[in-house]
Amino acid sequence: MIFAVTLALLAPLMLGVFDIYLASTQRTRLQDALDAAALFAARSPGKTSAAVDAVGDAALLANLSLPNSATIVASTFALQGDTVVAHAEVEMPALAAGLWPHENLRATSEVVRSLDRLELALVLDNTGSMSGKKLATLKTSAKDLVDKLEVAAARSPQADPLKMSLVPFSMTVRVQDTTSVKKYKANTHSGPGIPTWIDPEGKAHVAAGKDIFNTQSDRMALLKAMGEPWEGCVEARRQPYDVQETAPTTSTPATRFVPYFWPDEPDANDGFSGYPNDYLDDATSSSSWSVRELNAAKYKKSPRSGSFRSGYEYGPNAGCGLQPIVRLTTSSASIKSAIDDMTAVGDTNIPLGMAWGWRMLSPNAPFADGTPYSTPHVRKIIILMTDGVNTMGDPSSGWEQNKSYYSGLGYIWQGLLGVTSANSGTRTNRMDDRLALLCDNVKAKDIVVYTVRVEVRSGESSLLEDCASSPDKFYDVQDVADLSAAFDSIAGSIDNLRLTR
Repeated sequence: MIFAVTLALLAPLMLGVFDIYLASTQRTRLQDALDAAALFAARSPGKTSAAVDAVGDAALLANLSLPNSATIVASTFALQGDTVVAHAEVEMPALAAGLWPHENLRATSEVVRSLDRLELALVLDNTGSMSGKKLATLKTSAKDLVDKLEVAAARSPQADPLKMSLVPFSMTVRVQDTTSVKKYKANTHSGPGIPTWIDPEGKAHVAAGKDIFNTQSDRMALLKAMGEPWEGCVEARRQPYDVQETAPTTSTPATRFVPYFWPDEPDANDGFSGYPNDYLDDATSSSSWSVRELNAAKYKKSPRSGSFRSGYEYGPNAGCGLQPIVRLTTSSASIKSAIDDMTAVGDTNIPLGMAWGWRMLSPNAPFADGTPYSTPHVRKIIILMTDGVNTMGDPSSGWEQNKSYYSGLGYIWQGLLGVTSANSGTRTNRMDDRLALLCDNVKAKDIVVYTVRVEVRSGESSLLEDCASSPDKFYDVQDVADLSAAFDSIAGSIDNLRLTR
């Protein structure tokens, strides 16, 4: 009798406790399912509440597992500005009906839609060390990243939600494709296809007393005299403009860009051994290497044919065999085509590549393709990938007086790097310092920076790690086979949406 009475009293209590437990468990499941459905609705291209509601309702039904006799009483997904606000209500069966208060389960979720438009610059290492498997893997991985971002952009209700640009870099950057100078006018320093922000005379070099010619000479005019085109490469600007986005102006020559021009070096057959790019007769019997090299009067005929240093063609464009940049575009096809055409040549100048990546996104000249900074719902992103350390080597062994090969930094004695030391370590440290300052300048403009370091097993990773906007945006890829996974992670990070509640 006592057991029967106790059971009669405890049974409803036990059923009520189980009822509460079941409701609590189902409430958690409802919240999780609603969060997932709201996220899915927010990722849809719907532009009205009705459109996102249809997507959200279907996703909720697919994600929510209900016990027998439980029913969804209501679910709504509505657009409120940039936010999808979701509500759901479920009626649960009661095991102890009438004995305990029993309300329907309710859940709410809010998702900020990814309405941001993206402006992206892919800054990719195309140096000689990338040849073979590395470059092939980079091409595949970069194109896959472009495809993933295109899929994400297709879900956006915004017009032109994704613009991309490409900056292949080595020891220089090719800012445009091969340009004829046959109609170039030396008296006005202008001609078809020659940008106004180019300084053919190298006035900043002349002012610094560090030009590659003995008299102020127009590089385009010299190319024309030789019957050569301008291949489109440029030098770095003189400091401090090398790490700034200051618009080029004629009033400040150092803000303009000097066209890449590897001068004819002293003749090997006259006893000046060790100079790699000897493509013209010096036309002087001087015993001074500098007189022979800086002589502007000798550029009157075509350079000799042939190549040196792993395929560099003799002439003023030697080393400018890169794929040209692609400015901001909505055409993923043009970006992928240019990625396919990338080639590996030259040494590593990361700051030069990074600087042009910034210029792709900048609202300032020379291109001014980027939207103004702080424009609502616009994110600017740079992905910087390299497989090496900054390099401006010293080829000399007591016979090469330039103390460097010519590159986007000119010769070391021209001072574009800010040091003239013959020590390669000193040069690398200086280039690292310029990159660190450049990265700080870029991030100060609220540009998100991802950095990828591929199979670099010497030196410190801190330079690229610090360049990234945050530690999670730095990828140290020790095997190139893992590059695709790194790019996939970056694509996912860029496409990320944030649950607010």
